[in-house]
Amino acid sequence: MSTPTLLEKQIIATIVYYDILDYPLTGFEVFLYLVKENGNVSDVETRHCLVPTEVIELLNTSEYLKKHLEQKLGFYFLQNRKRGFHSPVRAVEPKMQDLQMRCHSPAETMAPSGQKGGETDIVQLRLNRKKIWDQKWKKARKIFWIMRVVPFSKLVMGSGSFSLGNTRKDSDIDLMIVAKKGRIWTVRTFFTLLTSFLGVRRHKNKTEDKICLNHYITDKSLRIPFESIYTAHLYCHILSVYNSEEDRKLFRKFQEENKWMRKYLESYEFSNLEGFRSIKRNKILNSVSKLFEFILSGKIGDYFEKKMSEIQTKRIKKDPLNMKKGGRITISNDQLEFHPNSHEANIIPEFNKRMKELKLFEFGKQKDSGLT
Repeated sequence: MSTPTLLEKQIIATIVYYDILDYPLTGFEVFLYLVKENGNVSDVETRHCLVPTEVIELLNTSEYLKKHLEQKLGFYFLQNRKRGFHSPVRAVEPKMQDLQMRCHSPAETMAPSGQKGGETDIVQLRLNRKKIWDQKWKKARKIFWIMRVVPFSKLVMGSGSFSLGNTRKDSDIDLMIVAKKGRIWTVRTFFTLLTSFLGVRRHKNKTEDKICLNHYITDKSLRIPFESIYTAHLYCHILSVYNSEEDRKLFRKFQEENKWMRKYLESYEFSNLEGFRSIKRNKILNSVSKLFEFILSGKIGDYFEKKMSEIQTKRIKKDPLNMKKGGRITISNDQLEFHPNSHEANIIPEFNKRMKELKLFEFGKQKDSGLT
């Protein structure tokens, strides 16, 4: 057998990455999420523009890929995953005590759990999770509708397993919130109070269909500074909850500001497609939001923002969960991130290990995004 081409290696690396997540890919999805070599930016002037048909044709004809992959119902996955090729998925499952803490990861997607000993059909697993996601979306729509009342909230984005459609029954709903510059603590206060009042805020071991508010940024700090293969695949799946022209414009700006994902995703310009299930904003609730913004503008709003910053910062720093290793807590007026137990700490080493087992060394030197 001839030496595999770079593209064949990329295809294997991509399917391996999503295999860790118990998520088989279609041929087009392999193209969308195609992994690059250790975060290197290819020379776009010398490399031809890749198209989906090239990837799909290789999946159907390459002897190298056929040696490692299987296909069922249009989904591709590792051929020998049932023969114990990879480490048991439990190695990257969250421990029960971690699940009982709170929103400990930006992507529950990054914590596979449906397979034990390779006995579960990975394709059926994905289809089952998609059905669960459909039900979660229907429930979440009602919550998103009410959330429009929050002032200074510029954009609400779904992330993690929710944006990928890879949810378990006990999965929560991860959201990233974009606040107006200078009002990030105010926005967090309102979202916390609203979700608590509605009884949908994630708390300790109450996770099923709960809202996990673990990441806030501002409309002037849209770039995510934490770069890795994990965060690239996390944020390329993110979707906008609302579909107004203002939302779409800011969402596209978010995508533009995070073009660093091209270091890890060959087809980033294609993979950051907008969500197709976003909902319309309610005019009445929008008016209520504007009223709150009017009241909390100027010096009154500045004072409220300062007090919320002081109170919440003290509470965050006193929380012993935020002192744990293997995650990241970010506290600033531009970004609030609460991931004390990031699955990135497990996913990247597992991916590197599998790349070495497959002798794909050019992909197996991935580093995390700067965890504690």
